[in-house]
Amino acid sequence: MEKIKKYTGRIMVPVLFILLLAPYLASSVIDEGGVSILAGTYLFAVLSIAWSLGAIFDDKRKTIALLQDSEGRYRIFSKYSKELVNSFNEVIFQTDHKGKWLYLNPAWKSMSGATVNESLGLHFSKHVDNTSYQDVLKAFAESFEQGKKYFRVDIKLRDAKKGSSWVEAFVKLIYDEAGKFIGTAGILSEINERKHAEEKLVSLNEHLAITSSKLSTAAQLAAGIAHEVRNPMTAILGFVKLIRDGGTDKQEYYDIIFSEINRIEQVLNELLMLSKPSGAVFLEKDLKKSCDHVVTLLETNAVLNNIQIHKNYDAEPIFIYFDENQIKQVLINIIKNSIESMPDGGNIFLSIYEQNREVFVTILDEGEGIPENSLQKVGEPFFTTKSSGTGLGLSVCFKIIEKHGGKVFITSELKKGTKIVCVFPAVQPKNLSGNEKEEERDEMVKPEK
Repeated sequence: MEKIKKYTGRIMVPVLFILLLAPYLASSVIDEGGVSILAGTYLFAVLSIAWSLGAIFDDKRKTIALLQDSEGRYRIFSKYSKELVNSFNEVIFQTDHKGKWLYLNPAWKSMSGATVNESLGLHFSKHVDNTSYQDVLKAFAESFEQGKKYFRVDIKLRDAKKGSSWVEAFVKLIYDEAGKFIGTAGILSEINERKHAEEKLVSLNEHLAITSSKLSTAAQLAAGIAHEVRNPMTAILGFVKLIRDGGTDKQEYYDIIFSEINRIEQVLNELLMLSKPSGAVFLEKDLKKSCDHVVTLLETNAVLNNIQIHKNYDAEPIFIYFDENQIKQVLINIIKNSIESMPDGGNIFLSIYEQNREVFVTILDEGEGIPENSLQKVGEPFFTTKSSGTGLGLSVCFKIIEKHGGKVFITSELKKGTKIVCVFPAVQPKNLSGNEKEEERDEMVKPEK
């Protein structure tokens, strides 16, 4: 039956033509007593045309049936595809060549806090922070230069209700037939949990690096601490013997003994604070007192290397908001590096002053200096100019300073020395214009001759 349906046109059309020609054939047979050659040829030609028309009819009917079937399938596919896309937790998007949203599925609202209708037609930069926007532009530029059609980038979405959320963008670059860039399409997937885990891991690594640096510094200072403790102990033993032997002015001896004991206690307390791992506690304190403690801890170590530490600051307190343990670690690392840079001895100048809404801590040494090609790399993890260094000491210091809202400026001259300026925000800033602030800072970070 199916085969007969395929040839319906080829059968029906010739039969229709025969029925139409039946009167003509009948009159021809009656008049001439049979079918003439001309009539037979004409009949054959007509039937051939009828057969061809029937074949065309069959083909068209088959094509129409296929189209109807395809249309039905497309409608079903379109319906379920739309339902599938709308059910995704990920955002499916499309933009034009300028970066304006052309399509967003409903998941966009739960991810960004904005409705699809509110966002369509807007530039994507309206929904991301400035850092993420720069990252996207950089990824675009690299993809264009390298001829890539895909790239991935982490983006921080701004949401007025939730604050912000992290998403991973998988972006495909779309080109027309002429090779002209016409837009993008891709998927946004939420990665808040992953980002939080990464931040915790970074924080843990920084904490471990700080603790490791503290313990390493404490071990390196052991010789100086031993010497620092030995001197008071010698004095204490001497005066105890005098008392035992019946010295006359015992009160004076007692005063000296207690003074030396306090000196030992001060040094040991500083060493314990250095080696003790603890969380950051930011308090408003006098920075100069912390610097005095550090100098007390390092002074003997410096003297053993024929180095003098000169303090240059007024008696008035200078308050900043800081974690004392961490800032001490920074000062110890920097001053210790200065000591190590002067194997033949020399001077270290430590100065602290407040000016232009900021507190400046300057450490200047007379060491070997840092080559110009290495100066820009100072503070990068694992970069060091020492043969036995790890390159983590200054990297940790710079991280600590950054967490305190500060900045570091380094200038150096070979065979003359290095100057490190740490700049922190003051607790009680003085009113000064921005231009004056920049001019004085530029002057302050110049190397001293």
